[in-house]
Amino acid sequence: MPHDNFMPICPCKNKDSDHTMPAPATQGGGLPMNMPIPQVSSLDGSLMDIDQGSVPSIPPIVAISDKDPDDVKKLDSALRAVANAQTRFQAYKGTGAYGIANRTGDMVKTISTDVANAQSMSSPLKSAYESEAMKTVRSGVNTLVDSLPSLIKALDEVAKLHPFISIAVGAFRVVVELDMKRRDNDKKIASLFLEMKDMMEALLQLDSIKEREALGPGGMTIEARMQNLVNQTADDITACGNACDAYAKKRLIVKVIKGSVWETTLKAYIDIFAKRRKDFVFALAIHTGIGVDDANRKLNTLGHKIDAILEFFTKAVSPEQQEMAALVQKKGGPTAVMGSSEALTELLIFNSIAATTTKRGEREAPQHSRHTSENDLESLRAELFESPAVAIRNNLEIFERKLKMQQREFTEEMRGLVHHEGDRVIDAVTSGPHDRIIDPDIHEIWKEMRWRGHVKARHFVLALRDYYRQQIDAKKRAQGENLATSINDDDEWALAWININRLQAIAEAFDDDASGFITIAEVNQFTSSRPKDWSLPHWLAYWAIGWQMTATYYRGKVVELLAKMFAMRPRIHQANTEAVQKYLSKVYRRATTLTSSVICTFQDDSLKARFQSYVNAEEQRIREGLETVRYDVDAMDTLTLITGPGRITKSIFPLLYLLLKRDFEIFRICQNMVIHRDELWDAAETIMWVFDAVNYHHNDLEALFQQQRLDPAQQFKSYASALFDYWHDNSKFLSLENLRELEWIEYDYVEENEEQNINPQTILNFPTALHNLYNVPEDNISDSDVLADNNVKSILGRWHGLMGAGRWPHIPFASFRFHASTDPNTYEASDVAAQGTGYTLHGGYTKKDDGTVEYNFSKTYMVHSCKRYFTGTLNEDDERLSGSWGYSETDKPYRFIFWKKVPPETLIARPPPSEFEENKTKALWKYALTAVHNEVRRKMFSWSYLKERRAIRKEYLELLERESDNLITAADLDRFSMLDRMVTCEDVRCFYVLGDRQRRLVPTHLAECDVCAVRIRGARMICIQCRGKDTLDFCDKSACIEANKTREDITQPHLPTHAFVKVRTVLDETRDIGKLLRMSDSGLERARKLLGSSMQAGTNESTSANDGIELKTETNLHAPREEADAAGTGANAKVAALTCVSCSSGVSYPCWYCIDCPADASTFVCVDCDEKNGGVTVGDHLDTHSLVTCKLKVAEDDAEKNTEQRLSAVEGRLAELTAQMGRIEKLLESLAVSRSA
Repeated sequence: MPHDNFMPICPCKNKDSDHTMPAPATQGGGLPMNMPIPQVSSLDGSLMDIDQGSVPSIPPIVAISDKDPDDVKKLDSALRAVANAQTRFQAYKGTGAYGIANRTGDMVKTISTDVANAQSMSSPLKSAYESEAMKTVRSGVNTLVDSLPSLIKALDEVAKLHPFISIAVGAFRVVVELDMKRRDNDKKIASLFLEMKDMMEALLQLDSIKEREALGPGGMTIEARMQNLVNQTADDITACGNACDAYAKKRLIVKVIKGSVWETTLKAYIDIFAKRRKDFVFALAIHTGIGVDDANRKLNTLGHKIDAILEFFTKAVSPEQQEMAALVQKKGGPTAVMGSSEALTELLIFNSIAATTTKRGEREAPQHSRHTSENDLESLRAELFESPAVAIRNNLEIFERKLKMQQREFTEEMRGLVHHEGDRVIDAVTSGPHDRIIDPDIHEIWKEMRWRGHVKARHFVLALRDYYRQQIDAKKRAQGENLATSINDDDEWALAWININRLQAIAEAFDDDASGFITIAEVNQFTSSRPKDWSLPHWLAYWAIGWQMTATYYRGKVVELLAKMFAMRPRIHQANTEAVQKYLSKVYRRATTLTSSVICTFQDDSLKARFQSYVNAEEQRIREGLETVRYDVDAMDTLTLITGPGRITKSIFPLLYLLLKRDFEIFRICQNMVIHRDELWDAAETIMWVFDAVNYHHNDLEALFQQQRLDPAQQFKSYASALFDYWHDNSKFLSLENLRELEWIEYDYVEENEEQNINPQTILNFPTALHNLYNVPEDNISDSDVLADNNVKSILGRWHGLMGAGRWPHIPFASFRFHASTDPNTYEASDVAAQGTGYTLHGGYTKKDDGTVEYNFSKTYMVHSCKRYFTGTLNEDDERLSGSWGYSETDKPYRFIFWKKVPPETLIARPPPSEFEENKTKALWKYALTAVHNEVRRKMFSWSYLKERRAIRKEYLELLERESDNLITAADLDRFSMLDRMVTCEDVRCFYVLGDRQRRLVPTHLAECDVCAVRIRGARMICIQCRGKDTLDFCDKSACIEANKTREDITQPHLPTHAFVKVRTVLDETRDIGKLLRMSDSGLERARKLLGSSMQAGTNESTSANDGIELKTETNLHAPREEADAAGTGANAKVAALTCVSCSSGVSYPCWYCIDCPADASTFVCVDCDEKNGGVTVGDHLDTHSLVTCKLKVAEDDAEKNTEQRLSAVEGRLAELTAQMGRIEKLLESLAVSRSA
């Protein structure tokens, strides 16, 4: 059955995770495997028996409730009521109803336990609620969003008086605005911003210093005293915003399992902001002459509040995190979960369910609607093994782009504060709600209709239409008199579109939240957002008809780009085929749901020209935003920065067009260049964020329609030109039955017609595969190296070596270069492992009492693996570093050896340590002889040397293939270790690249075999006779093809006699499947006619050998398929001899017929050639073409009759055998009687 989104299978077990290795230790720094998570306890504080299935409904004091503190009395009353219910509950336990409930589930037992312990819960809850400091913090967090705008406004006023604080105020404003765009309600982040807010409030005291040039104690101005502090504060705010942004993107699973690590990282910013506030207070106290004692008293008060914030931060855990924590504990804890694919898969499923069931406004940061797959598991492991420091550092570049976008938005807002001609000036004192309206026309309407703060959208638009009609009528009656009206002659064309037929479109433009009511704020927002030189009627006309025209234009562009992408597939480099297919499978179905649903309109070019300036400006604005973030949308707030405020429908099609245009250029690059495997996947993820925004808006609209007691299905048929119609319900549109009949628009791809001289470096975000697989390392000396400590200088330089753990080596050769850190007593390195995984090294040294220098460093992989810790010493000439390593700072049971000046080509000749321990002299001689021998052969390019390397490469690639298929054995791991000693790090890196390319060449279909339930690789067999909800798919194993299969959505059982189509290219389940089934039906019919005619001709030839039948079909070789079919079935048609396109032998049932070759080619392939070669390529026929099986047609009724006849025959034969056995028994009895007589 097909799967919408499939990711490549990536095995959990590889040769790095050696079976003989112990599990990583539970303690240690950096990336500990056993991360503490929020404890789940029963109401009496004891750990609950999660293994028995008990899940607490309310874990004690794990999350801070949002209830008002005044409700404590009500809470106590409720708890007393629960306690009083205990007696009645005990009586209930003896009834039969309790037994039924107990058999139904264990929930009653949980409730009983919770009730028995309820009273013990009252005291800690009460103390938590009654804590004055906690009240203050909780109140501050809950009112944070409302208090920030006024604070920013006040800080802006202070910054006008003291411009030197503008850098901190600007950073604060940008970071706050970015956080407010995020669609989540994370209390931890809110508590950080609360402390940041308190810090910035200290700067408001500068308002009392009117003379900024006035000198204070020490002859310093306030600017000179605080400038460095303000600059540091701006950097701290930006760093905190980046950390919060990185944390907000983490999945719920990561936040739970690695909660304590992230908590430590984020809590550090609370301390930083508290220190900055103290520094502000002291600096201001010194400058203004306020007593230090008074300042200390203020700071002591602040210190108590900091303690409360830290306590709040620790306890601020969402209900979803509590539930996830319970599930993690049930699965054995973090260590067990991180090592189990099944557990991680279950957590992923729970995560997706939690994301959809969380109440609106309280959910985690938006995540894609992911389908659980092996690649998703790989991505999750990468996040789990990534330290917060690495995540924050990797997020910095993206966050800086967001900052740049937000700053540009502020600039545009300032430019957008343009006073349109005729706009009213709002006085501070107004006589009614209408006086708060800026536009004079709408002000007049609102005043005349005596509306209050809001009005029904329909009534508003009708009143607006009538107002402009009255203006036109008055103007006509004046007949040349100087009558002052708000309608210019140039705007009369627009009034034709402000009519009852366009009422909904205009109402939607005003009613941004789709509530059905238009408020004064929405009116002012709408009128202020129009282009500067546009009148209000012009702006209304755009939303009445212009938006639909624009959507139609860009919709056509999107359809054309997608069609060209599909047309390019045969031209794509084989190594990129898999990435292209995954991109299309991820993007196309959702995109075509929108493009097929929206109602298009086609108007005159003259009308289009009236709106073109705004359309071009919007496209340019969105393009600049995408270019700023390099077309990489990583979160919903990033997308909001690009599209601007308001609903996503305003810019959905221009945005999709620009994204697809860039992806189309990547497709063009894929024709001749092997791209990074994540390039198109990252591009697809960006578009998925757009679809997420569409889905959020759809869900909000659906909820509003339901609240208004309207049928959402009917409303979506008209809202936004029916844009959400198929999005709301695509079951009929995307049904297999409809796809069989649906024909998509096709476009031919012609390279010459596209833009030339495209520079891949300006389009691609990831490095391409290098033509030279062997990189030459650059060993430059940095400035820090020169200033390093002498002991650090001894370890600097490039090192090559091996690590052991059970086997020697445990992983391939490592190669890296130590540089000195900014701290002269530490050193670091950054490189890429042989498998292509990046890692970093960081360490220092300690001096023992005997003068020995011991070097300690850690190795952190970017993904997939936990942290390693190393301790070693240098030999006398500082050229060898040896020691021990492990997964804990306190336990390092394994050995490592690194060499500095010995090249890796020489080190591969070194025998393993076991040979040195057995006989060091013999091992050294072997080392020297082998190294010299290898060097001579390498320099001479001897045949034996090349043959040996070729054999190593082939065997290594075979082992990598077994590893990727999760078939690795202990013997394979031993062989891996042997080969890793014989090749360098660069060799292994080359092998991994080649192995990745080979795996890309094998098609991995987006379907599983309906018999063996395994993802189909290679050839996919589809039954073209069974009709169901999805296709009936089989792998090419004979056991699966010959199996009978029943399925709920198929009325008749599948039989092996059914016709199949064999597909060796990955199909798009939306666009390709219908066309394939249509071609299969017509191709099978034609093949049977040809085979029938050929067999008949063969019979006639055998009976009339001298008739001289000419075996060449006289049809137009270039005729369309339909014409060829007609010509081939005519009465006077001459029959061609049917032969296999590969071996040229005659074909008959069973055989294969190609449905991709022209109909007049009559391309058949015999069964032997297809099975032996895995497809054949001859002339225009390619091994990737789809083939339909040709079998003797057996009717379903005939098959059933034959089966019944066989059964009847068997039953008759059994009856005969039974009768014969009876006769034999009687004969034996008679013989026995006669013998006894």
